[in-house]
Amino acid sequence: MSSGNKTQSYLSDGGKKHSQWGDIWFRLRHNVPAMICLGVIILLIIVVVFADVIAPYDYAKMSPKEKFMYPCAEHWLGTDNYGRDILSRIIYGGRISLLVSVLAVVISLIIGGFLGVLAGYFGGMYDNIAMRVMDILMGIPSFLLAVCVSAALGTGILNTAIAIAVSGIPSYARLLRAQVMAIKGGEYIEVARSLGNSDMRIILKHIIPNVLSPIIVQSTLNIGAFIMAISGLSFVGLGVQPPIPEWGSIMSAGRDFFRDFYPIVTFPGIAILITLVSFNLLGDGLRDAMDPKLRQ
Repeated sequence: MSSGNKTQSYLSDGGKKHSQWGDIWFRLRHNVPAMICLGVIILLIIVVVFADVIAPYDYAKMSPKEKFMYPCAEHWLGTDNYGRDILSRIIYGGRISLLVSVLAVVISLIIGGFLGVLAGYFGGMYDNIAMRVMDILMGIPSFLLAVCVSAALGTGILNTAIAIAVSGIPSYARLLRAQVMAIKGGEYIEVARSLGNSDMRIILKHIIPNVLSPIIVQSTLNIGAFIMAISGLSFVGLGVQPPIPEWGSIMSAGRDFFRDFYPIVTFPGIAILITLVSFNLLGDGLRDAMDPKLRQ
């Protein structure tokens, strides 16, 4: 039986009604690539959360006698130019990359979502001003904007998250504005308004819950994109600074040795690639699973 037939059978089985999130999960778990990527992401989260237990060595421990070691039984991914274990540094670097990217998503969602919801709900002059500001931000290449903000604020985990978040604000603002404009004229909104509910109560109780699906999809895609941006900032020296390991800074430290010693750059790059692809495919799977045209 095909995935589409299984979904149709599930939704119409015996006339039973299923919850919206149950329907979404059913469709998602029949998307094999998305489920594989979900497993990879869960594994990655477990590894970075328990890095202190899983990492075989201290990421900052130097051993000059063991520098530039290729993958072997003692060091599965080799050692860098200071004799530090590359696998341990990648594990700890993943913790920083995920932390900063999630923090950047939260910041951009709060600011962009707030602006977008108000612009879509109230419209008028506020909508025009807010969207023109978003147009200006979208007119600047996202990485260039992050570089400018990072150069102005300085380096560090929080400043890097803010620099990345600024480039993500317009996407959330425009997404939420469009979603709110599509539903604010619905009958249930008119009923809530006729019952004397305040605008803030209508937004929080009736509008926000109905725009969660696109927010989840956009946030999943942004985490992967932000990890790439964070690594790029760290690679050029404007992101997370040594001795704190981060995938981009690890690659930056090893670029001078790439021709003669590939592990120091190759393995962090593979970690970035796997993480980026996993979040993108999971985001695509969530988008398909949350497609309203599949619901009944």
